[in-house]
Amino acid sequence: MKDLSCEKVLMAMMATADGETAELSLEEIREHSSACKDCRDEAVRIQPIIELLRQATRAEQTVDLWPAVSSRLERQSPRLSWKPYAFVAVLLFAYKLIEMLPDEELGWAIKLVPLIIFGALLVFLKENPFKINSELVLEK
Repeated sequence: MKDLSCEKVLMAMMATADGETAELSLEEIREHSSACKDCRDEAVRIQPIIELLRQATRAEQTVDLWPAVSSRLERQSPRLSWKPYAFVAVLLFAYKLIEMLPDEELGWAIKLVPLIIFGALLVFLKENPFKINSELVLEK
């Protein structure tokens, strides 16, 4: 019998109980357990837990909620045009090019330009990305 640590044997026992493939074969587990009182005792202690887990079942969800959620999202969300985002992308790209051109440091004020552009986009779109909508309710 090769020398197996109790920890490996116990992990293999739990993996086998979970229906997974263990590192050790059932024969190796049994062989070690027959010689090791601690592992036998631990196997006896975990047996009721294994049986309890086997009996436990989860209720399967049979209701498909996605059609109701999808239709509600379509009604509530306005169709946003891609043009404002493209405009902001061009502005940010131009900003990055200007920032890379000079060899001298432009200062901390120039670092605020992307934030100003992003803020202007949010004002233009009248969107608050940090707004919490507590009025959402799933339809029945």
